[in-house]
Amino acid sequence: MAIERPGRVLLQRIPLSFVRKRVAGGGRKAVDQSISLVPFIDFLIVLVVFLLMSFSASGELVAQQPSITMPDAEHGRALVVSPIVSVDDRLVTLEGERVADTQTLAASADIERIEPLIERLETLKRNWQTLHPAKPFPGMLILQADKNVDFRVIKKVIASAAQAGYGQVSFAVNTATGAAPPARAPMEALPAAAPAAPEPAAPAE
Repeated sequence: MAIERPGRVLLQRIPLSFVRKRVAGGGRKAVDQSISLVPFIDFLIVLVVFLLMSFSASGELVAQQPSITMPDAEHGRALVVSPIVSVDDRLVTLEGERVADTQTLAASADIERIEPLIERLETLKRNWQTLHPAKPFPGMLILQADKNVDFRVIKKVIASAAQAGYGQVSFAVNTATGAAPPARAPMEALPAAAPAAPEPAAPAE
């Protein structure tokens, strides 16, 4: 086979100016373009705001439930991450899971054990001890109860929590600022009856 001389090459021997302009830019525009940092800065601002809201949401640990009207208080303490027991006029729930009926608990004046509540709290306690083997169990519990619920129900919930190892009970309340920090009340610090006034001394004869 005879060797033939190569023909003309496109863009080198054939002057197609419109092709050169489209492919190579025609030398009119710079290839390197500046990158805008505005979207990256916006992303960082959103990330920082999200982290601040996540780590400072002490008043958001207890969500306001439509079925629960919490009592009002002038003072309170910051929330501590703990299991939340909610009590309304129908149900007693632990972390959203039903453990008892409010009306059933209110029907009896005896302090009865709430077995489903005790079992769930003991499970949470074992899980906490597994994750924190070197720390003592704090035994803290947040009680979010409607202000109109019979106090006999509250006593049974507190007694069952104490039997499961949760002696530090915090009551979720509404404060003047609109947040809901609880007034922490350990079992041994529950309000007691006021002492009776001393009787006046008998006059000397």
